[in-house]
Amino acid sequence: MTWISPQEAASILLCDVSTIRRKVKSGEFGSKGFRYITGAVGRGGKRLEILLEALPAEAQTAYHNARGEFQAPIINREQYTLSQRQKGELRALAVSEYGKYRREQRKAGRDKETEIMQAFVARWNAQHPDFTFTAKTLYEWRRKSKAGNPDKLVDKRGGYNRGKSSIPNDMLEYFKHLFLQESKPSVANCFRLTQLEADRRGIVIPGLRAFELAANNIPAPIIALYREGGKYFSDRYMPYTERDYEKLAPNDRWVSDHHLWDVFVRVPDGAGGWKAIRPWGTYWMDMRTRKVVASIVRNGNPNSDVIVCSFGIGVEAYGVPRSVLLDNGRDYKARDVFNTECEEVINSLAVNLQLDTVYAIPYNAKAKPIERTFDTFEQQFGKLHPTYAGSNAKARPESLQTLDIMNYPTLDEFIAMHDQYVYEVYNNASHDGSYMYGKSPNQMYSSLPFSVRRVAKEVLYFSLMRVKGKRIVQRNGVTFNGVHYYRDGVINFIGKAVYARYSPKQPDILYIFDENENYLFSANAIVKLGFAPTAADYERENTRRKKARHAALDGYTPNKHVRTVDGVKELIAGQAAAQRKAPEAIPVVTELIRNPQLEETARRVAMSDAERQYQDALAKQEAAKQAHDAQKKRYAEIFKQSLAENHQQHRSVVND
Repeated sequence: MTWISPQEAASILLCDVSTIRRKVKSGEFGSKGFRYITGAVGRGGKRLEILLEALPAEAQTAYHNARGEFQAPIINREQYTLSQRQKGELRALAVSEYGKYRREQRKAGRDKETEIMQAFVARWNAQHPDFTFTAKTLYEWRRKSKAGNPDKLVDKRGGYNRGKSSIPNDMLEYFKHLFLQESKPSVANCFRLTQLEADRRGIVIPGLRAFELAANNIPAPIIALYREGGKYFSDRYMPYTERDYEKLAPNDRWVSDHHLWDVFVRVPDGAGGWKAIRPWGTYWMDMRTRKVVASIVRNGNPNSDVIVCSFGIGVEAYGVPRSVLLDNGRDYKARDVFNTECEEVINSLAVNLQLDTVYAIPYNAKAKPIERTFDTFEQQFGKLHPTYAGSNAKARPESLQTLDIMNYPTLDEFIAMHDQYVYEVYNNASHDGSYMYGKSPNQMYSSLPFSVRRVAKEVLYFSLMRVKGKRIVQRNGVTFNGVHYYRDGVINFIGKAVYARYSPKQPDILYIFDENENYLFSANAIVKLGFAPTAADYERENTRRKKARHAALDGYTPNKHVRTVDGVKELIAGQAAAQRKAPEAIPVVTELIRNPQLEETARRVAMSDAERQYQDALAKQEAAKQAHDAQKKRYAEIFKQSLAENHQQHRSVVND
């Protein structure tokens, strides 16, 4: 037998010494689980000692592990004192005996459960005066275990680890490593895994409640970073840069990004019916005035073509900005769009229009002010629609689940209302942003002095063309996206390396350039022949579908006018009519951007083939003449040098 002090017992059981003394008085260690040694230093000349073997087996193992005597696993679950185990076994015996007694009484013809139980309790209490109970208590024991399982009948209140709250530091760190993950595991599951690790190491730990408190005490920034992610942490706890918008003039910098609307619209499904989709929008906004200068809303994921088209819309209306602030997505980093350093393709859009390009910090909404504008769009426009779906499934209105798809706005209807809202409502509504002074974007744009950078229409047309990588002309023309583009005379360029430009608005035409950016020819897509359908067949089927759709829409009458498409139209139109429209912006200076290369390209495109060949012939003749003149000059220099050398040699002979 091993006797230990109350302090050692408290250390093993992770509790106070006062808790150990209280357990002794309550008999939880049994009558032989402790002793007092007289004549020793202690209270009243007596020193309390605890029998190690009276502690739970796991606590005994932990004691030996701490002393380095051996390393053995323990079980940090269902750990009971000797007294708890004894009482649990007595309860199990009482439940088991009652089961036998109950069967005997039923065979004797007694059916009332209450009378049988009361009779058994009276007999048991008479036979076991040291362990008595009531019928209500017996009923509760049977509810926990009718088979009389001691483990299920142990009184777990006030066990050996009652009052235990401290967690060993190494196990607390282990728990934190499990808990602080973006997958957000529960405290209970992390506690279970920590229990298993503590068992393996032979360490006694407190219960689940202690770990719940420990999890609640972890600083909020740490929780934000490791359980919510870097973006969540940065948006809520990291300082952000404040912009001085007064240093910008209109058109100094445009910002662009895509937005997936939280509104469902309907589009044809290709089988005669409809399907619901959420439209994508691509936007350009002037940073100084917050004025939306261009947008495109469509069905389909955003890409570089949409970016170029929407940018072209803005440039045609308001001129060329001096710089652009862009998202870090791949579509914004396409080599032929806003890249200013790539040498693998001919000049990009940014180079041709002399744009400074700035990319925002990845995954940081504050780096792009247009993100906050998207939230305004959803609040003021998106939530008006009965098909508003919210930003996530939890925020989705229940009414959307039962709404008939014919009550959804079509994509065309949504685009029409969207454009009216953006350009007639938002752009004319007062803005409370920094340095806006309560004015609308249109008012700020027209009231601030700025210069407009313009570019010739032909130069803009070719600048907005997409550039595809180097291709080799084949006998069937130039291949692009699996389609062959061909024109008469392409045979003269077979085997030559070329670059192809195309306009996103006219993808069926390719403009072919050589490696020096000289225009060669334009080519059209080759139309593939079908097997059976004709154009008339497709036209007839499309007409039938249009009639069916028209009839379906005319037959629908909404009950609540304000929640219909027409109702939303009237709301937007009313807001638009109530806005004070700013006067048209008049630029102080019109600045012409010259691009000799593209101007020459436009001039060559306008020529006929004969004129272009004549010009090329003159250029070759001029180049040959210059080469001949250079050769004559080189021969003259050689002759002069020869005369000088002969003269020097003659003088040397005379002097000798």
